[in-house]
Amino acid sequence: MNFRKVINNRQFDVCFAYNIIKLPGLQKVLDMTFLNPLALLGLAAAAIPILLHIFNLRKLQKIEFSTLSFLKELQKTKIRRLKLRQLLLLILRTLLIILIVLAFSRPTLKGSLPGKLAEEAKTTAVIIFDDSQSMSASNEKGALLQQAKISAVSILNSLKDGDECFLTKLSEVPVNETGETPSPQHDFSLMQKNIKDIGLSPVTRTVEEGLRYASRLLASSKNFNREVYVISDFQSGSLESKNTSKTTEDLFTAATHFFLVRLKTSELQNISIASIEIPAAIFEVNRPFTINAKITNHSSSGIRNQIVSLFENGIHTAQKGVDISAGQSVETEFTVVPRQAGFLEGKIELEDDELEFDNKRYFTIKIPEEVKVLLIGDPSENKYLRLALNTKLSDTSSSFKITESVFDRLSTSLLNNTDVVVLNDPPELSQSQAAVIKNYVQNGGGAFIFPGRNMTVNSFNAAISNPLGISTAVKIDSFSRTTNHEALPAEIAKIDFRHPLFSGMFEKPVFKKNAGPVSQQPGIESPRVLISFRFIPTSRSKIVAALSNDSPFLIEDYSGDGRILISSVASNTNWSDFPVKALFMPLVHRSAVYLSQGSITGSSILAGKERISKIRTPGISALTVIKPGGMEILTGTRQRTAERILRFSDTDLNGIYTVMAGNILIDKFAVNINPDESDLNPPKEEQLINLLKRLGIEKNAVHTVQQAEETQRIIMESRLGAELWKHFLIAAILIAVIEMLASRNSKRSVSGETLETNK
Repeated sequence: MNFRKVINNRQFDVCFAYNIIKLPGLQKVLDMTFLNPLALLGLAAAAIPILLHIFNLRKLQKIEFSTLSFLKELQKTKIRRLKLRQLLLLILRTLLIILIVLAFSRPTLKGSLPGKLAEEAKTTAVIIFDDSQSMSASNEKGALLQQAKISAVSILNSLKDGDECFLTKLSEVPVNETGETPSPQHDFSLMQKNIKDIGLSPVTRTVEEGLRYASRLLASSKNFNREVYVISDFQSGSLESKNTSKTTEDLFTAATHFFLVRLKTSELQNISIASIEIPAAIFEVNRPFTINAKITNHSSSGIRNQIVSLFENGIHTAQKGVDISAGQSVETEFTVVPRQAGFLEGKIELEDDELEFDNKRYFTIKIPEEVKVLLIGDPSENKYLRLALNTKLSDTSSSFKITESVFDRLSTSLLNNTDVVVLNDPPELSQSQAAVIKNYVQNGGGAFIFPGRNMTVNSFNAAISNPLGISTAVKIDSFSRTTNHEALPAEIAKIDFRHPLFSGMFEKPVFKKNAGPVSQQPGIESPRVLISFRFIPTSRSKIVAALSNDSPFLIEDYSGDGRILISSVASNTNWSDFPVKALFMPLVHRSAVYLSQGSITGSSILAGKERISKIRTPGISALTVIKPGGMEILTGTRQRTAERILRFSDTDLNGIYTVMAGNILIDKFAVNINPDESDLNPPKEEQLINLLKRLGIEKNAVHTVQQAEETQRIIMESRLGAELWKHFLIAAILIAVIEMLASRNSKRSVSGETLETNK
C-alpha cells in the first residue's frame, strides 16, 4: 500500500472540507445562532407526517369487485403520479413543521458576541450628538435635529440595567485633551429628558474631535462591549480637524463598535455670508473705510438681486443687490463713515432663506479718541517727533497723550498702558530690554522705529530684528560724497498709495499703467536723504515707500499680533531734511494712529473660541462680560508679566460681546458662526473611510444607519446578529399555501380516477 498516497488524499480531503466551510453561504450558516434554542426540541414534531405516511402504507384497504377487468383500466402512470403527489405532500408538511419550529427558535446570523453572552454582556456607550446649526435643515421626514433625537432615544432604549452611557453634544466636546472626563450615566430616563431639551448651538466641532473625545471616555471603561454613536449630518467641512496630525493612530480597542447615524438633508436654497473683511485702514471720525462681505450661494440654481444690508449701531445704513451663480461666491463692498469716537458695532445681513442661521455676520471697530504714545529716546533728538505728535491735523483727527522716557528706563511697566511706542535711535539694548519690546509687540502693541547715530547694524539685529523676526539691517548708506565727485542725495522714488498711511493723503494720486501697488507720484516734495539704513525685508514685509537706490524708505513688518514700522532715515536733520518737509508731520501722525489699532481681524472670533483681550486700563481686575441677549458674566483678569489680560471662552452665542469694568467700557468684540456650517454637502466616502482608518477604526467595526427609526434594529443586529425568524415564518406561510393547493388537487385527482374506475 502506498502510504504517501493515502496521506496526500487525506490532506486533500481536509483542505477540501476547509474550503467548503469557507464558502460565503455555508459560512453564514455556521455563524448562525439561536436566541431561543429550547424551541428546537419541537423539530421532533417533523417526524409526525412521516410516521402517518408509513402507517398509511401498511394499512390495507379491502375493496370488493366482481371482476379483474376493472383493474386493467387503471394505468400504471396514474399510480406513479399519485405516489409522487403523496410524497410531495409529505415533504411539504414536514418542511412546514420545521420552518415553524425554526421561526420560534429565533435564528440569527452571528453578531459581535455569541448567544447568551450577547444578552448578558455589559455595554459602555458613547453618544456624540451633533447640535450644530446645520442640523436645523430638514428632509421629507422633518427637521434633522428631531430625527437625531429619535435616534438618540432609540439608542437608550437598546441599553439595559447595568449598562452605562455618555451623552455629549458635539458643541461641548473639549478642544484640548487635558482635564477630567465625566462619569458615565445609568439613569436612562433622565437622559431621555435631557435629549428632548437639546437645542441648536453656534459652536461647531468636527466629527474627528468627537471621536477623539469618545476614545478618552472609553479609556476607563471595564466593560467588554463598547459602542460609539455619532449622530450627525456629516458635512464635509465639519468632518476632519484641519490642524491635527495625519498619522495613523490606534485610539480604540478591537471590540469597539461604531454606529454612524447619517442624516441627510433635501436640496435647499441657502445663501450665506461667508466672511467679512475690513482692509487695513486708519480709523478716525469722519474718515471713511470699507467693509468687504463675501456672499456664497450653496444652491444648485443661481440667485438674482439678493439683498445685502449693512447695519451700524443698530441702524440700517445701506443695502445692495447682488447676483450669484450656483455654487459661486461674490464680494460686495460697503463704505462706512464713523460719526463719533468709540466702538462702532455693526452687522451685514441677508434676506431670509431656507436656512437663517448664516444670514448675519457681526463686526466691531474701535475709533480712537485718544492714542497713548510712549516716545523713548534722547529728549534733544525727539523734538521733531514731539512736535508732530502734539499737532492736531484737524478737529476730527485723533489726539495723542504723549509720555516721554529714555532707554535706560525701558521696562514692561513702562509699556503697560501704551498704545504705540516710538523707539527713536535705540542703542545697544540688554536681553531683558529686548524681551520687553518683543513681548509688547507680539501681544498686540505697535512700534515705530527710527535709526540714529547710536543704532548700529548689529545692535538692531540682535535686539529687535532677530527676536521679532522682522526685516534685517545690513549696512548704512551714505549719499553725501563719492571718491570722485559730489553725489546727489537720495529721494523717495516710489510710494504705495494704496497703503492706509498714504491713501487719501494726496488729492490726485497718479498710478502708472501695469505698475502694481507701488507707483511714482509727481508733485510730492521728497526729502533729500544723505544717510540711510539699508534693510532686507522678509517675505511678510511690505515696502510702503522706497528710495531712488531701490532700498526701502519705510517698511511695515508683523510679529505676533503687533505691527512695526521701520524708517530708514533718522528723525533729525543730520541724515536728511525729512523732519522739516510737509510729508513728515502727517506721516508720523497717521503712523501712530495706524499702529495703535492693532489687528482688526482680532475683533471677531468664531463661536466657541477663546477671546484674549489686553487690558490697558490700570487698576482693573474684576470685569463683567455682557453676552448677546443681556446675560452678564462676572470674570477677572490674569496677570501676565506687568500687564493684565482677559481670557473669555463662554462664546456660545453669535453677536456682540461687551466688556465692562464697572461703568467703564473696556472692549467690544464680535462672535460669528463657522462658515463651514453653511455647506451641507456630504463628504466623499473615501474621505470618511480615510478618517476612520487614521483613527484606528476598522471598516468591519462600523455600522451605518441611514434612517433614524432603524437605529435600534441595527444596534440589536450588531450585538446579537440579524434575526431571521420573520423570513422563516414567511417561508412557512408560503409552504402552507402550496400544501393546501397540492392537497386539494390531489383529492380531485383521486376522486376523478375513482369515478373513472367505477365506470
